[in-house]
Amino acid sequence: MAGGAFVGLCFIASCASKGPAFEPLRIQRGAVVCEHPIATQVGLDILNAGGNAADAAVAVSFALAVVYPNAGNLGGGGFALVVEEGKSPTALDFREVAPADTDPKFYLDAQGQLVSKRSVRGPLSVGVPGSTAGMFALYKQHGSGNLVWSDLIEPARRLAAEGFGIDAHMAEDLLNPSVQACFNQAALDVFYPGGATLKEGELLVQKDLAKTLKAIAVQGPSAFYKGPIATAMLQVLAKEPLPDGGAAQGGVITAKDLEGYSVRWMKPLLGSFQGMELICMPPPSSGGLVILQALAVLEGLPQMAEAQVGQEDEFDGFVSENLLHWWIEALRRAFADRAEHMGDPDFHDVPVAQLLSPEWILERRVSIGSKADLSVGAWTPRPATESAETTHLSVVDIDGGAVSMTTTLNGSYGSGIMVEGAGFLLNNELDDFSIMAGVPNQFGLIGNEANAIEPGKRPLSSMSPVIVRDGDGAIRLVLGSPGGPRIITAVFQVLLRVLLLEQDLPDALAASRFHQQWRPETTWFEGAQGPGWDPALLERLRKRGHPIEVRDSRAGSVQAILIGPDGWPTASSDPRRGGAGGVQGKGIAQAARP
Repeated sequence: MAGGAFVGLCFIASCASKGPAFEPLRIQRGAVVCEHPIATQVGLDILNAGGNAADAAVAVSFALAVVYPNAGNLGGGGFALVVEEGKSPTALDFREVAPADTDPKFYLDAQGQLVSKRSVRGPLSVGVPGSTAGMFALYKQHGSGNLVWSDLIEPARRLAAEGFGIDAHMAEDLLNPSVQACFNQAALDVFYPGGATLKEGELLVQKDLAKTLKAIAVQGPSAFYKGPIATAMLQVLAKEPLPDGGAAQGGVITAKDLEGYSVRWMKPLLGSFQGMELICMPPPSSGGLVILQALAVLEGLPQMAEAQVGQEDEFDGFVSENLLHWWIEALRRAFADRAEHMGDPDFHDVPVAQLLSPEWILERRVSIGSKADLSVGAWTPRPATESAETTHLSVVDIDGGAVSMTTTLNGSYGSGIMVEGAGFLLNNELDDFSIMAGVPNQFGLIGNEANAIEPGKRPLSSMSPVIVRDGDGAIRLVLGSPGGPRIITAVFQVLLRVLLLEQDLPDALAASRFHQQWRPETTWFEGAQGPGWDPALLERLRKRGHPIEVRDSRAGSVQAILIGPDGWPTASSDPRRGGAGGVQGKGIAQAARP
């Protein structure tokens, strides 16, 4: 089944049914959460000015392009889910696109071997950006009508023109030699003015970016995809060298690629878990499929029903050895299917219905034994009998609307190429393709023909925006995360902790995480971040055959809003980074320091 198809998953659990007639849950206040408190305040200001969730999401996204440049962007792309009361949910794909002149040979050396640097840094790593077109489409299709387009951009323009004091997280980033090494001269001039590294609290002024934002505010997205800004993009790509010192290639994006970019409105994937409806992105996002498949496998296990809230486990009070084993194995199976079958539905027939069919879910479920199974493979057709660097924001409004949106440059600061005179960084999104079948990308993900690089194609993504509604259609949870493939596992674990184990949202976000993506076989667990995992628990998992690695790195940064039974929202930002949540009339929470 092609992407964009609506797939009901009532077989996962009994679909929540309407109870006695009563007023559905009403949201008492709007709320915003994202990875920078300044951008969160921008979103609250838009809500207070009469904007809705879509208006606020657009304004927050533009603000993040200024205050969170390692992931917020004009030169990248992303996905958004939109819910409005009384209407069917919609999904917006504004993912980057491979240029029309793309050729896999560009990424090979004279001997035909993959040169991995070319898809990560330099002009060949850049896909046609979609963020500006995506924000305009979101505004036009779902905006409140109370605010005009320029109102949503003005806060970002002002921040770029007047500057803002950088936080400890950005200051720490800029001290990293690998960050400085990835930048072209235009970016170095912005982030290292006069050759000096900006320190916490020092003002970051981005005059060129302010001019670009003003042009977009006045002219709309055509200012970005045509005219001087588009010309500046093409010029900087034409003169950028290849990162491996190979023969000068330049970029392959053309004026026609930029002018021809378009967003896609799609039907989201729908599923259910613990009596709640899950609204997820369809392909080319893999996150929705992987999460729905893994949750479907788990919900049918009798042991999952036995998980009792507050029951003291010998390790952390919530997640037992058995639960962890099942969670890992469910993810291992779903990621195997991701590697083989998921890609851009315009180029590859993604077997959505088959991967979520009761027969395949049952087969996956019964295949989980008491030991780790490292040999699992992907779904194969039956004869005739079966068919990096990202950032996330979540918004709800008092009218029952919600937006869950993830945008990306791919790697931190994308390609490192800033467009001279325009002030924004370009993505390195083409590394998300399977440049060569079976060869891992920068995130260790393996892909096959479904995600092969082709002209005009959108690369497979792990971005996983999710909106959860109850049986009466009321919004209960809005969430998503950055982090490459760790997006999927981070969102998956927070969903399980909140919906199954009923942990408080801040505790569910702060809890230590693991990551399993099929290949490599090892499951890695957070070490330094969060409370950490009990070594005795990990040793028990090793005895079950799980290869385990403990890392001092973080697994995602979930930005979530939970609506309580009284209608009051809790907006929580993952303490792994410096984001913050805010609720109308209640202010913004203090951001975590590194």
